[in-house]
Order: sequence, then structure tokens, then C-alpha cells
Amino acid sequence: MISHRAVLRRITSFIIITTLFLSFIPTFAVQTHAASEKIVIVLDAGHGGYDGGTDVGIRTEKEYNLILTQYVAEVLRNNGNFEVILTRNDDTYLKFLPRALYALENNADVLISLHCNSSDAASAKGNLAIISKIEQFSAYTLAGKILDSISGAVDLTRGKVETRADTGDSLGVYYWNPDLQWDMPAASHLGQTSDYFSINTWASKFGIPSIIVEHAYLSNEHDRELMDKDENLRAIANAEAQAIIDFYTGHTHQFPAYPTVDHPSNCTLTGTQSYRCTICGMKTGTTSLAGASDTPHYWRQTGSKAATCTEDGFIEYICQISDNLNSKGYTCEVHTQTVTVEAKGHSYQVIEDTPASHGRDGRYLQKCTNCGDTIDEVRPGDPHQYEITSDTEPTCTEDGGTTYTCHVCTDSYTETKPAPGHDYIETERKDVYGDEDGYVKYTCLTCGEEKEEILHACEHVYENRTEIPADCETDGRISETCSVCGYVREEILPSSGHDLSVMMDVLPSCESEGYYRAECRICDHKIMESRPALGHTYNIKEETGTHVIKSCIRCKTEITEEIEHRSLLSIFKNPIIAVVVSAILIQLIAIPVILLQHRHHQNKLREARLRRTAHFYDEEAETENLKK
Repeated sequence: MISHRAVLRRITSFIIITTLFLSFIPTFAVQTHAASEKIVIVLDAGHGGYDGGTDVGIRTEKEYNLILTQYVAEVLRNNGNFEVILTRNDDTYLKFLPRALYALENNADVLISLHCNSSDAASAKGNLAIISKIEQFSAYTLAGKILDSISGAVDLTRGKVETRADTGDSLGVYYWNPDLQWDMPAASHLGQTSDYFSINTWASKFGIPSIIVEHAYLSNEHDRELMDKDENLRAIANAEAQAIIDFYTGHTHQFPAYPTVDHPSNCTLTGTQSYRCTICGMKTGTTSLAGASDTPHYWRQTGSKAATCTEDGFIEYICQISDNLNSKGYTCEVHTQTVTVEAKGHSYQVIEDTPASHGRDGRYLQKCTNCGDTIDEVRPGDPHQYEITSDTEPTCTEDGGTTYTCHVCTDSYTETKPAPGHDYIETERKDVYGDEDGYVKYTCLTCGEEKEEILHACEHVYENRTEIPADCETDGRISETCSVCGYVREEILPSSGHDLSVMMDVLPSCESEGYYRAECRICDHKIMESRPALGHTYNIKEETGTHVIKSCIRCKTEITEEIEHRSLLSIFKNPIIAVVVSAILIQLIAIPVILLQHRHHQNKLREARLRRTAHFYDEEAETENLKK
């Protein structure tokens, strides 16, 4: 019998041997799957054809991208360890799906899309790398090495390695399904959002890591001037290629024991699996998976009709994978299906359950809680036994009625006798005459109510029209008679006036008469007028000491007049001047005479005073003598 200790020793030995065996498997795998094939690099020159990309340098972006791609491919091919595939080698535009299909069909280890950047901000500069958000297809390390190598070779700022999430389209934001390795619009339950850039999205669907390298900002003056020099493009391409070479060849490849699914089979594409280096991700031993026909579809609802109680509904689906491929340019069948949703049948609920009674029917009403359909059953009740309890006759304007009352329950109702209205007869009339209104008066035979109806003036119907047309000088006239009331209407047609046609119109000159002649186009009436000569109107043109030359303002005729030199005596020939001068001379003569007369008078007054004074003194002397 085996002891307990012996059993423990055997179990311990088994565990140790098993552990050593399992630890030996990876080493064995490295030896058996050591890769001898070349590393496949797909280089995608961004834009192309009608899509020029950024256009701010001496070249368009698509030209920079293609030059860089060709330079990088040249260095990688010269290394000998790489097979390089270019999505385009000329100025051709490709959609994103065909670019990724190059990588899928050539079993690429990585897809690198080469671009140049641009920004509205002049300060934006340097390089940038964008990788897939999906972790198993992330190329973060390689992208960082490429940016480091480029910035070390030329004067470009080292930018970030980043991812960018999908922002959605008309179907919504796209979310990643890790099982079928595809993105689904508006399916947030799948988890993380998919990639924003299509080249990253398609590469991840095909199981290929991808990098978008934005080498420089062409919108930045420093970056643009650097990119415009071919030796700098060479240096950038050499640095980028060297980073790729170092990443894939700077170590001994380590391959696991079991392959990794690159991308699963789906309804349209057959999947692949391969052994991937645990250090750089290089693939080896790639094989196909099970056929696509055995793989379930990835359905997305596109339409529906709800089932009703009596009619089936449906839900329409389209396979997201086949529709996505076909809409982006891959020729394949788009798979669809329609699922029938069976009718629900009615679900009735009792809304009313009223029993019948005397004079009232009962009711049993049911309504479907789903569609509102109803079943309405009437339960007849015992009829009323009515008899007339009142009877009122109508007047001309008020209704009458008969009231019936049930002698069992006193329920009653009334049958209306409508008012018949007035019974009018005509009692007075004044007919319409000419343009004056008439009237008719009526009286009701029943109640004596009176009313009056206006007979509006005739809406004339004219006939017997006579017309005397107007001419140039005499008014015309239209006359017509109403056939209904005999009213005669007249309308005056005003004369038109002469429509003159000028036959001759000669303007007068300074010396010659003018004349005007016109004739009416309608009645041949003639008008003839003469226009007197205007006569010259002179302005002084030139004046000398002896002559004045004058010119007519209209005809420019010139005349010369001598200047008359007048003597002082000739001035007095003018009577007004003579009177004025004579008055002045008389005053000049009168003033000295008056002054002389005044002086003479003053002298006489002085002499008289002197005489009176002398006579006074003489008297005084005589008086004195007498006193003595």
C-alpha cells in the first residue's frame, strides 16, 4: 500500500515536471517559428488626385506626401529586410477602404499613412502621430520612435502620439465590437467608441496596426520653409525609415506558441491568424480561418412596423459588415433580412356595465387596451307609457309644443311645433323710376306685423346706342336707353384738340423775320405765324480813346462808334444840367450880395448909434453950461 507521504511526493514531482514542460513551450515556439520572411510595410501617401489636401506651401500636401513616401520606401527597400507596398505611386485618389485592402491583401505588419498638417493657429507647429484607439492594434511605441527620429534629424518640434474618437454621422457615433472586430453606429452597449479617422478604423478591422504621421504644419512659416527644401524632405524620410528599421530589426523576434486571430471571418471576408512577435508585432505563419459563409451576420435595424391587434408587424435588418464594405467601394452582396412580428390579438377591458331599467337601456362597453377597438352591447329596458300633458300652439315668431309624460315614472319629453313665420300680404308699393329707389310695404294677416322692402334702382340694361364722335374742336356725345326702365344716359366725348404736325419752323434772327407753319394730322387745320426779327442786342467788346466796338450777343455783328468829347458849354445844352448849374451859380452870386447888404446894414446901425451917442453928449454939455 502506497503511503500518504509517497503520494505527496508523486504529486509534487508531477507539478514540477508539468511546470518545466509549460515553461519550455515558448522557447520551443521561438525556435520553430523563427521568421525568415520579410517585414511587410504598407506606405500610404495621403490625399491625391482631386483631393490636394492643405495648399499653403510651394507644393500641395498631396505632393509632399508622395515625395516623402517614395523616399521612405527607397530607404526601407535598400535595407533588405522589408517588403514595401505603396498604395499610390502617382497622382491618384483612393478611398480609404482600398488603401486598407492593400494592407490586408499583402498581409502587412503595419500601415503608415503619411501627411502634412495645417491649423488656423499660426503658432501650431511640429509633427504629430495618430494611432488606433483599439488597444490590440495600437502602434504607440513605433509612432513615438518615428516622431523622435524626425525631430532629431531636422528642426521640427516633437509632437504627441494621440488617438481620436469617432464623432458620428447621420447614423450616430460608432462603437467597437471586439468579437466581430467591426464598428456599429449608435450601439453604445458595445463599449468604447471607434476611431475617428477612417484609415485607422479600416486597418483595425483587418487586424493591422496603423499610424497617421503628420510630419509638419504647412500653415506655420518655419515648418513650411523647412519642408520646401528637398534636402530636408530627404532627411525626414531617412529618419522615419531608420526608426522603422530599428523598431523591427533591433532585436531577436519572439513568437508565442499559439497564433493570434488577425481578424475573424465574417459574412463577407475570410479571417486570418498569425504568430506575432511579442516585441514588435511582426507576423509569421499567417493562415486562413473558417469560411465566411459559416459566420453569423452583424445585424443593424433599418426599419420596422409595429404589430397591431389584427395585423402582423415587421423589423428590417441590414448586415453592418456587408453594407459597410459595399458602401465604401468593395463589390459584395449586401445581406438583409426581415423578421415578422405576429399580431397581438385584442385585449378587451370592460369600460361600462350598466343594467337596463324602466325607460332606459342598459349598456355593456368593452375597449381594447392595445388599439382602442370597442364592443358596445345595448341591453333594452322597459318602454315608457307616455300621455299628453300639455299642448301649446305656435305663434308667428315663437315655437309651440306638445309635452308627453310617462304615467309610470313621470319621465317627459316635448315635441316642438315650429313657428310658421309671418303671412305677409302687400299693402303699398312705389315702383323704381330712373335712378330712384322704390319700396313695397307688407302686413302679416295673422298678427298685423308690418315690414318694408326697398326696391333698389334699376340695374340698367342699355340699348339703342347712338354716338356722335368728337373731332379736333367739337365735343362728341354717346346716348343710350335702358330697356328695363327707359332711362336715357348721355356721355360727353371731349374734343381731342388738334394733333399738329410741324411743316416748317424757322426761328427769327436779329435782322430777318421767322415763321411757323403746322398742319393737323386729323382735320387738315393749318396754322401759319410770322415771328418778327429780334433786332441786335449789343455788348461792348472793345473800347479805345476815340472809338467803341460793340458785338451782337446773338449774331456777333460788330459796329464801331466814335466817342464824342463834350465842351463845358455843350454840357449846359442838357436842360436839367443847365437848371441845376444855374441854381448853384445864383446861390454862389446871392451869398456875397447878402453878406454885403448885411454888412452895409450893420454899418448904418453903428453910425446911428454913434450919432445918438454924440447927440446925448452934446445935450449933456449944453445942460452943464446952463447950470453954470
